[in-house]
Amino acid sequence: MVTIKDIAQAANVSAMTVSNVIHGRTKKVSKETKERIERIMEEMQYVPNMGARMLVQNQSRIIGVISNVPAGSKRETLYHPLAAEMIVEIEKEVRSRGYYMMLYAASTEREIRDLIHTWNVDGLLTIGIPTEICRELGKDMKMPAVFTDCYFREDEIFRNVGTEDEEGAYQAASYLIGKGHRRIAYVADGPYDPDGTPGDVSERRLAGYKRALKEAHLPFAQEHIYMGSIHEDRQLAMLQSLAGHIFDYTAVIFSRDYYALEAMDYFRHHGIWIPKDISIIGFDDLGMSKFAYPRLTTVRQGAAEKGRKAAELLFQALEEKEDKKVDIRIPVRLMERETVKEIYV
Repeated sequence: MVTIKDIAQAANVSAMTVSNVIHGRTKKVSKETKERIERIMEEMQYVPNMGARMLVQNQSRIIGVISNVPAGSKRETLYHPLAAEMIVEIEKEVRSRGYYMMLYAASTEREIRDLIHTWNVDGLLTIGIPTEICRELGKDMKMPAVFTDCYFREDEIFRNVGTEDEEGAYQAASYLIGKGHRRIAYVADGPYDPDGTPGDVSERRLAGYKRALKEAHLPFAQEHIYMGSIHEDRQLAMLQSLAGHIFDYTAVIFSRDYYALEAMDYFRHHGIWIPKDISIIGFDDLGMSKFAYPRLTTVRQGAAEKGRKAAELLFQALEEKEDKKVDIRIPVRLMERETVKEIYV
């Protein structure tokens, strides 16, 4: 078995220097020395003793990632393309820091609470967990945590990485209006309280749609809002209702690409052609969106960058060891493709 002393002898440095590189304490180690030690470790196939590292550092060297899977849903968030993109980038960052990632898909708040109280992890990341739950979890956590896609109040000291949700929906609606569309339906990602203040992702995106209508002096009507759902029976009922009123509109904005792609398939099987009969625009820019027929016009939210930023922010929190409010919003970008036609007025 290769030891630290073997690495030190081959690199012509002290065992302490090698130990510092292994444990990530490299502020006083030159870049050249660090790279030489890492190269020799790879050549000699050195495998660190994780048990010893944990004892020395009083750390688990594990980052916990909890993804939300709503009870009763057949569409597991863990396998959703957006969640997958985020997880891939998180794992890359975690591994590059010499840590390990522990991933769990939870379906209830109780399950999540039990996890954070029993996991021996150094830090925690959440994916797809509502703000309400994250707010309560944050009060109980004894470890650094970074949340994603939450909307905390100004006075709440939490770290969060999200998307410019309102701006994205605003861009989508403004783009349609610029193409001559005036009768635009919106498929929200429930729940939605029409009298409430925008809070979570769904409400923020709806607020962007409403803002674009207001700026264009177009009326907002509650009956033009349709509720998407992760539950298949509810989603089918929504699609049936939307298809039944489809010629009341010239365009539909979907708050998620997944909803838009489902609708495209449903419409095609019911003789509704895109964009001839109805224009469609999504939100997310899933990888499959550019392979749909026709290719889906959508809003890119940068899920991979979100995952990477969240992981970077967590390691920053581990170094700083203090509570701090951080709210990073990943910029959005409209991806113009083939599902929107121009209307001449």
